[in-house]
Amino acid sequence: MTSADSAIFTPRPDGSPPPEFAERRAGAPLAPVTMPSGDEATLAVRYADVHEVLTSPDFSRAALLAPEAPRILPGEEFGEDPNALTNMDPPRHTRIRRVLAGIFSPRHVKEWHPRVAAMTDELVGAVATGERPVDLVETFTLPLPIQIMCELMGVPAADRRKFQLWTDMIISSTAFTAEERIGAAGEFTGYVSELIEGRRGTGGDALIDALIEAHEDGERLSEAELVHLTVMLIMAGYETTAGVLARGLLTLLTTGQYRTLVEEPAVIPTAVEEILRYEAPSDGGLLRMPTKDVRLPSGVVGEGQAVMPSMAAANRDPEVFTDPETFDVRRAKCPHLTFGQGAHYCAGANLARHELQVALETLTRRLPDLRLAVEPTEIEWRKGLLLRGPLTVPVTW
Repeated sequence: MTSADSAIFTPRPDGSPPPEFAERRAGAPLAPVTMPSGDEATLAVRYADVHEVLTSPDFSRAALLAPEAPRILPGEEFGEDPNALTNMDPPRHTRIRRVLAGIFSPRHVKEWHPRVAAMTDELVGAVATGERPVDLVETFTLPLPIQIMCELMGVPAADRRKFQLWTDMIISSTAFTAEERIGAAGEFTGYVSELIEGRRGTGGDALIDALIEAHEDGERLSEAELVHLTVMLIMAGYETTAGVLARGLLTLLTTGQYRTLVEEPAVIPTAVEEILRYEAPSDGGLLRMPTKDVRLPSGVVGEGQAVMPSMAAANRDPEVFTDPETFDVRRAKCPHLTFGQGAHYCAGANLARHELQVALETLTRRLPDLRLAVEPTEIEWRKGLLLRGPLTVPVTW
């Protein structure tokens, strides 16, 4: 298979992963792919290969900062900044991850539960008492994650529309130009810099205050690291969770398994893992650069040959998942790679899981008869972005 065969960056009408994944797993598990920038990388699609790329110390993120390294998107990228956590290798990466591990610990997520539950209940209450049909994306799946992140971070919720626009522009593949992406990144970082300056010395207990304290405590975080980390947390806490929640609810409703969760609430934690497996945010993944020739289970990738690990493809590998193309909220074994693995495992995974679980618990309890108000084929999907998601999910009850 040649790179020209690839359609993984072209949205399907129903938002599903491309059939190309199955073809590649069967016959070309480490074949080239052409990215929106026009650059090439090796696309890893089998679970064993993706897991190895994510966990092996022989693959670097920092090496991709070199001027000649391939890029996913055309033009200069916000993600090319050396102060961004996703672009670091140990030991610098390890130092910052220790800060995040304490902030996003299971204990802290448990402490945040009352606020998460209250915000979720308020939004569902507004949906339940409003006019029907209603768009779940506009009224629930978009506002919930950004409201939660703004509340926990100590960021004005009134600015959430700005975050939404900046994030959409930064992760755009074709919807915005490179210049617009760069401009959005500059506005976002400028906003966060001013926000941080205004919070210094206030003695607050929000996440941004904890990050500021880490910066001022023995310079555990530099000023640039502090700003980029805050931007990353806001972006990741909003965009990926919102998309997974919208697609997960759509899949629950189209497969009839929303009713299963209504009748069996104990299944919800398992359903969350299946949603994460089946509805990975993106078909691709952040590039990795091998620092030497590396033998993967499916073959050898050479030093300096960039690899794109597809978690979405790995999550549907029949070597690991029984009947992987079937969505099953009772799936017993679900070792998905949606949050990654290894050093760059998603720092906010505990919070994301908790948000998804509380969202499903609240919706199924308060709106047990929820159903789609249109045919599934009428759902429109977002275009020109690296993350998949429906534009609207019209529902009634």
